[in-house]
Amino acid sequence: MVADRYASSVMACHAAVNRVGLVEVRELITPFLPYLVAPDATFYLVSSDSSLQERMNTKTDVKRDDTDLFDVPGRLARLRENFQSVAETDPSMVMLPTDGHSPDDLADIIVKHLEDGRAQSD
Repeated sequence: MVADRYASSVMACHAAVNRVGLVEVRELITPFLPYLVAPDATFYLVSSDSSLQERMNTKTDVKRDDTDLFDVPGRLARLRENFQSVAETDPSMVMLPTDGHSPDDLADIIVKHLEDGRAQSD
């Protein structure tokens, strides 16, 4: 299964958007984590501000959450900090720099990572 959003993303985004501490969000979600399937890999996509802005400029389905990244003071910085913090405690974390990579490139990198992991466990 591949999911675009999962527990780590929900925690990081909820804390940033609602301007609450990540600690409080973790406390709220912790009782529910045993009900969720533990991911084999969680890919944290990392990009520069300029690359992110460039991707947003070509996006055809722009939503308010997208524009708020740059329009709401501190939003992007809070998101970056929250994702870094969540990633540091995530045993399934794989950091994936996106600058200079197309969506197809990223998909290929992810598939290769998953295939390599599967080959090692066989």
